[in-house]
Amino acid sequence: MSKKTVVLAIVAAAISACATPPVPTTGTLMTAPAPVTFDGNVAGQATDYVFTLVPDSNPATPGFAMRAGDSLRVELPPTFKRNPLVAVNAETDLNLVLTKGWAQGAVRLAGQYRVGYNEASNAMTVRAVQDIGLDGANSPGIKVIHVRGRTFVNPMPGDYPVAVSHMLGNGGAIATWTGQLKVLAEAPAARLTPTNFHLPPGTNADYQKVKVGQVAPYPLAVLLWGAQGEALNDVGIAPRDLSRFPKYTGGLLVQDTNHDQRLDPSTDKVVGGIIGAAPQGATGQAATSPVGPDGKSVLSGEVLRNAAYPTAAGGGKPNLGLLPIQFKAGDKPGLYRPTVELLGGNGVQFTVQVLPQ
Repeated sequence: MSKKTVVLAIVAAAISACATPPVPTTGTLMTAPAPVTFDGNVAGQATDYVFTLVPDSNPATPGFAMRAGDSLRVELPPTFKRNPLVAVNAETDLNLVLTKGWAQGAVRLAGQYRVGYNEASNAMTVRAVQDIGLDGANSPGIKVIHVRGRTFVNPMPGDYPVAVSHMLGNGGAIATWTGQLKVLAEAPAARLTPTNFHLPPGTNADYQKVKVGQVAPYPLAVLLWGAQGEALNDVGIAPRDLSRFPKYTGGLLVQDTNHDQRLDPSTDKVVGGIIGAAPQGATGQAATSPVGPDGKSVLSGEVLRNAAYPTAAGGGKPNLGLLPIQFKAGDKPGLYRPTVELLGGNGVQFTVQVLPQ
């Protein structure tokens, strides 16, 4: 065999190897009610779920990219009925949006992908019209799919199988994720979720970096709901009371029920608390309510949704149930992870990365 023939054989083998479709990876699909409504996972209500493909919400951890022509498919069980009153619009994020892994951290839709619906498989689809990378404005990449906009209606209570597929432009699968959607009979008596509505769109208060002893530049924040989805307003952070609430080492969530502008756990209503977690031996860390120009604590329902959001979406107006949390770092570097929790409800953990001076 001549040298030329050997070279051609090697090239042909390389081309053949490149043409071999990749073996699709498989993963577990994590699902949860979306962090903007209280009943997105309740039977008979509008479907409002997030589908987590990359479970690490740290912005330093990359998500995944899509090449132009790639697609994502979220296949819902047929019991999740399409709402005929809501059209699927390919050019807006009304029905579905890709996010970077934090609340209000959308991957820009315009010019990057289009949204669709496949009736035969009851699947929401995303098709990339240009490469969606891991850097620049898209950093750190795609981590979560949010199906929303009253596009579907939840079925009866139960657990339902669901799958997400990442497909090549030629139809071959790159990755698949499988999991379950849990539909509840009724909404919980109390619920909270992390939010960034008080910050410019795309800004993330979680995983902030701050030096020891300093106050984090952005307030952390949660949305609070009580029974029947009523926003919990007039809630602030009071000092801890370990004799009554030993679990809440970082302070108490107290609702100013008598409207005297003072948070008194003995006369007002304790609705939750903060569980502190800090590097070994750290002192001085604190989660408190911000103080307004009048010297009083800023309570839930008083903070404006950032004016960069459309006026029709509440931009520049008080955001009901939004509780701001000012975090001061302790005297040791490391990860500080306060957990905010509602009595009879759920909790959410934040991470603040504290650096040496």
